[in-house]
Amino acid sequence: MINTNWIVFTGAPCSGKTTVLDRLKKQGYHYVPEVARIYIESELAKGRDLKAIRENEGEFQRGLILAKAEIEEKLDPQETIFLDRAMPDSISYYKLAGLNPSEVFELSNRYRYHQVFIFDRLPIEFDHARTENDSERELLDSYLYSDYKLLGYQVIRVPIMPIEDRLNFVTQYLPNQNAV
Repeated sequence: MINTNWIVFTGAPCSGKTTVLDRLKKQGYHYVPEVARIYIESELAKGRDLKAIRENEGEFQRGLILAKAEIEEKLDPQETIFLDRAMPDSISYYKLAGLNPSEVFELSNRYRYHQVFIFDRLPIEFDHARTENDSERELLDSYLYSDYKLLGYQVIRVPIMPIEDRLNFVTQYLPNQNAV
């Protein structure tokens, strides 16, 4: 296992992760966008519809873990990097889809993240890439928390509050207080 300075932002869809990450990026921090959203948006741009993209959920999820593994392999473990979701998130998404997550557990132990934040759910806003309903979001929130805890992380919940307060809340836990 490789120890890193990477910080994971996770949570159910519509929890405000990306909004806080965009603010951190403006402060000079490096962040890796959510792999699933990048993939879905690239497929939509090719003319595929969301139903076709998600038709085979097992194939979709396996593709995401391969992409996550490839991305993490290229990152510098010593750099403070924010991840909009990380490999262990796939454990939770596998469970939600009724798939066996055993293959993801091994991949989830390759890197040790510096910190994991789980963002409390905000009211849902559907867009072109989201498919989860409220009950699935609630289940994902529970899975994400318990799966990261099972892997030995001290998960910090980020409560619902104004964006600047959320930003200040997470920055107090950074390995160093200087932007890159």
